[in-house]
Amino acid sequence: MSDKRQFEIKFEGRFADGQMLPVATLTQVLGAMQRAVHLLAMQYENISVRQRERINKTVDAKYPLLCSLPKPGSYIVPVEIGDPTVTLFAINDVEAVGELFSDCCTFISTGELSGLVARIPDSTRRDRFIDAVRSMTPSPGSGIKAGISQPASIFSVSLDSLSERAKSCLSTAADPERQVRTVTGRLSEIQFDERKIRIVYPANNRELECTYSEALEEMLLERPRELIQVTGEVIMDENDLPKKIINVESIEEVDFSAFYLQMIEYAGRVFEFSKPLELTPELDETQQLYCLEKPELGIDVYAYTRDQLDFELREQIAFLWEHLCNGCRRGVDQRSYCRET
Repeated sequence: MSDKRQFEIKFEGRFADGQMLPVATLTQVLGAMQRAVHLLAMQYENISVRQRERINKTVDAKYPLLCSLPKPGSYIVPVEIGDPTVTLFAINDVEAVGELFSDCCTFISTGELSGLVARIPDSTRRDRFIDAVRSMTPSPGSGIKAGISQPASIFSVSLDSLSERAKSCLSTAADPERQVRTVTGRLSEIQFDERKIRIVYPANNRELECTYSEALEEMLLERPRELIQVTGEVIMDENDLPKKIINVESIEEVDFSAFYLQMIEYAGRVFEFSKPLELTPELDETQQLYCLEKPELGIDVYAYTRDQLDFELREQIAFLWEHLCNGCRRGVDQRSYCRET
């Protein structure tokens, strides 16, 4: 059996340390990896790029993700790319796509965009692959971290860092002069032929027209008609309110799941809580900002996206540890809640 198609995904943190994992987390990570593999398989098989890249039966049968029973040690999922038994020479193809997957992930993690462009020349397919890789990480604040490695090679990367690098790969294609913002609204219409969506902006109930790239169509098909966040170049009106969004870079669901704090890392420092702390985000009155509060600990953070909120939360906890220790300003012993390890 080939080593090039064998990977391991290691989950750590909440639940995973007890060798359990929420189904939603496992489905998210493996589903995103499967999308990435299918896109690489179509590239390898020289299937032309289409407006909606639906997976044909041949690709689906030859390149599934196959998972074995979890291994001891947090929660480790062995994953193999492809079914080498479907055709006589399928083993060569699935090996090649497995190697292509590790190579492309390495290019993203190291910022070697020239290597990625050489493997996936078409920008639409490349953006779809990058977005699939970006989606492989567990939700920020879930308390679960994950990494992917190839047991027989040096390939090993944190999915958090891979996701961050993937975002930067997408943004490098944008004009640096653009004023890119994130706007939250309710999805009201999708026009696939014209590649446009409309969302209702809560502050004034205005419908905003958003133009998006072909790479985002798959995501749109999965989005419910609920609050979503659209990141792109926002054109403002005379009252400094958004009236149109062009060149959409990403579309995300608004995620109200709790932030679970057991251990956090910030600027090379690790903080461990004496008992897990759960904080549930809410939207502010404008419905544009995520907010997290814990007044007795001095926690009060806000941000436009969940990723930004996660960073702001870790930064504030480090600040509180450094400057408000021993409850000297709030009458609370901050260090009774967490310790630096």
